[in-house]
Amino acid sequence: MSTATADAMDDAVEHDAHDDHDDHHGPTDKQYIIIAVWLGVLTALEVATAFEQVEEWLGVTLIPVLLLMMFVKFGVVAAYFMHLKFDNKVLTQLFAFGMVLATAVYVAALSAFGFWGG
Repeated sequence: MSTATADAMDDAVEHDAHDDHDDHHGPTDKQYIIIAVWLGVLTALEVATAFEQVEEWLGVTLIPVLLLMMFVKFGVVAAYFMHLKFDNKVLTQLFAFGMVLATAVYVAALSAFGFWGG
């Protein structure tokens, strides 16, 4: 191998190592902590819906409110903890399709057992 080829390879390896160090794909530690705290608050709100007074207050909007919180939590976890926000958009669409499909199956199962009728 010539010295020119060896020098070019060394430059390429050094450039790749430099790129890996400079490119930070994902949240910082501080952002992870903030996201975790918000997810904890949202989970606490979901658990609070189990109390009878909250169920009565929400009435027929209970299930849609819970589904909305579920979608928000799924989106945040998938976007940041699974790094979908920083990956190819096809992966995000695939996960979103899976979430919508799972929710549709869940609602269909609840409907089949007459859950909505009271």
